[in-house]
Amino acid sequence: MTEVRGAAVRFVFQPSSAGAADLEDSLFEAIGDVPGAAVRDVHGNLILWVSATDAPRAVSGFLASGFSSFSTFEESPRDWVAEAAALQRAVLVGSYLLDPHEGDLAEVPPPGVRRLWLPAARAFGTGSHESTRLALRLLVAEDLRGARVLDVGCGTGTLAFVASLEGAAHTVAFDLDPDAAVAARAQAGANGIERLSCFAGPLEALKAGPLFDVIVANLIQEEVGPLLGGLRGRLRPGGRLVASGQLVERKGEWEEILRRNGFRPVRSLVENEWLGMTSERDEGSFCE
Repeated sequence: MTEVRGAAVRFVFQPSSAGAADLEDSLFEAIGDVPGAAVRDVHGNLILWVSATDAPRAVSGFLASGFSSFSTFEESPRDWVAEAAALQRAVLVGSYLLDPHEGDLAEVPPPGVRRLWLPAARAFGTGSHESTRLALRLLVAEDLRGARVLDVGCGTGTLAFVASLEGAAHTVAFDLDPDAAVAARAQAGANGIERLSCFAGPLEALKAGPLFDVIVANLIQEEVGPLLGGLRGRLRPGGRLVASGQLVERKGEWEEILRRNGFRPVRSLVENEWLGMTSERDEGSFCE
């Protein structure tokens, strides 16, 4: 299925338009290389969209293939990205309001709540996902005053921003995606975040050694698991790892991975199928 942008023409075919059960395949075969998107409605009709520019070619293909009974409607051009963004809502997590909007759509935070502007065009890290909320709730439970904090796979920087606002002496945020690091730096400026450094690159770009008091990583198990050894080596003794993005059904497996890499789980939170967990660098049973 191909996305159709701008003005489009909607074709509606009733099930009786073709004897074959694979009506959708037959229609796409009829229009050849014309991009289109299709869906069935509740009545079983097949609705096919093509761009207004390609509509004449699509009609020729339908007629040549024997499809002569269909209805057509011209759709107005729409900015689907903007419309989807407008549907997003601000998320209140503790004393932070994570708001994707600005201008007239921006929400006024309740008393004592800090509003963070996180543009809706970049969904990951705006608080719209359970794993982000879990990581944030676990992070603010730590005493970050005067701490040095590392945000691994920072995305747009939400967790790094909160660490700074919670009193961290300095926060380092990094991501393998250069666009994410650039966005995090820009959003930090827009939100008045201080004592924050952002870079694009791997964990190995940081000097080895116990540089941080708290490390936060909102990453799935397969992403953060291979990094645990390097993360432990960059935590001071007794330092905390806040990890979110794991699945509840794999909690036991995740706890075992943490222990094998020198971490002792101390707290966990769950939202729907997602798990967030705080662990401490374990000095008692781990041999480097």
